[in-house]
Amino acid sequence: MDWPQLIATVVLVSASGALAPGPLLIATLSESVKRGGRVGLLSATGHMIVELPLVLLIAQGIAFLLTTEVMARLAITVAGIAALTFFGLNQLRESLLAKPTTTNGLDAKTPKNGVAIGIIFTGLNPYFITWWLTIGAKLVYDALALAAWLGIAVMYASHIWIDYAWLYITGSLAWRGGRILGSKLLRLINIVLGSFLLVLALMMSLELVPLIFS
Repeated sequence: MDWPQLIATVVLVSASGALAPGPLLIATLSESVKRGGRVGLLSATGHMIVELPLVLLIAQGIAFLLTTEVMARLAITVAGIAALTFFGLNQLRESLLAKPTTTNGLDAKTPKNGVAIGIIFTGLNPYFITWWLTIGAKLVYDALALAAWLGIAVMYASHIWIDYAWLYITGSLAWRGGRILGSKLLRLINIVLGSFLLVLALMMSLELVPLIFS
């Protein structure tokens, strides 16, 4: 994998996760209605406070496993294929069956501090952990294989800006009264991204052939 391929894959895969409505996005929108797009920037920072250490721990573990490269890559690839298929199918199902969602009812339970929103709704989200231990682990592996820790830095930079941009944009639109969740455009985008995850799972499956017979 070269640099353009790594960055493009990270951006597309990360977008599929960031744009899917979840607890972090809904909580951010709930508070952004009252305080504007800055809540999105703060919640993205809280998200990064939890996420970056997790990525570094995964990278450290994978760097150790690279001493048995074939088996490590085989295990990571199989886990990545299974996760991509699951998340892709789930994203398509939710996008096709989605109904308009509102943030009304979350005000009483949503923290007022944007950074706290990011930390709480990231750390307590089991799908977030699963994503990084499966799909994310494959991205970490590819980044390490390409350029060691420099690869990790580029990979994570290619990932985290999407969280900042998306949470800020949606928070700003929520503050101005725009409806994001359940919109036809968002559903279409998620259908495309969900389909991309399935295509990527198929492409990863092709990687198994030389690994199995190596």
